[in-house]
Amino acid sequence: MITGTRTGIGKALAEHFLEAGHDVVGCSRRPAAIDHPRYRHHQVDLADLGQSRRMFRSVRQEYGRLDALVNNAGTSSMNHFMTTPDEVTRKIFDINFFAVLNCCREAVKLLRKTSEPSSAILNVSTVAVPWALEGQLAYSASKGAVEQLVRVMSKELAAFGIRVNGIGLPPVHTVLTRTVPRPKIDELIERQAISRQCTMADIVGPVEFLIGRQSGFITGETIFLGGVH
Repeated sequence: MITGTRTGIGKALAEHFLEAGHDVVGCSRRPAAIDHPRYRHHQVDLADLGQSRRMFRSVRQEYGRLDALVNNAGTSSMNHFMTTPDEVTRKIFDINFFAVLNCCREAVKLLRKTSEPSSAILNVSTVAVPWALEGQLAYSASKGAVEQLVRVMSKELAAFGIRVNGIGLPPVHTVLTRTVPRPKIDELIERQAISRQCTMADIVGPVEFLIGRQSGFITGETIFLGGVH
C-alpha cells in the first residue's frame, strides 16, 4: 500500500511495483491516475480518520493482509513561522504526522497477517529536518515527528515482526517543490555529497530494499539519500 499515488513519487513507486508483479493499493484525495488490473485506488482525505478506517476495512475485505505500507502522502507550506497561520500549521501536521500515525495503526492489523518473513512500514522524511531549513518550520517539525515515530514504533512493533524505517529525501521535482525558486534548489543540491538533483529512479531502489526481504534486519532507521550530513 502506498499513500499519495496521484502524482510524483507515490505514482512512480506504484507503477514500479505494479511492473514488478505486485498488487498495489494506492490513495489520494483525487481520482486515480493509474489504470492497471492489479491496482486499487481509494479516493480519501487521510486527515479524516473515518475515511482512513473505511479504506483499510476495504483493503482487509479484498486482500486480507498487507506486506508493506509506504507513507508517502504529504504537504508543505514554505513561509516564515511568524507569518504562517495557525490553521496552515495544523493542516501540515494533520497530513504529515497524524495521518501517518493513523495509517500505521490501521495497517498493523493487516501487516501482521503477511506471509512474508517480516512486513514493513516505510515513512518519507526530508532534508529539511537535519538541515533545519528556514521558512520550513512547520514542515520540518512535522517530518521530525515522523522520524521519532520511526524510532519508537520500530521498538513497539518488533514483537509483531513488523519493521519500521524512514527514507529522507533531498530536493526532488514534485508538486511540493515546483514553486521553490531554482536558485534555492541549486543551493540545496550543492550541500549534498552527490551534487545533482534526486530523481524518481534514485528513490525506487532504496524503497524496494527497505520494504523487502533484503533489509529484514534493519528497523528504526531513517536513511537519507544523496549524501546528506
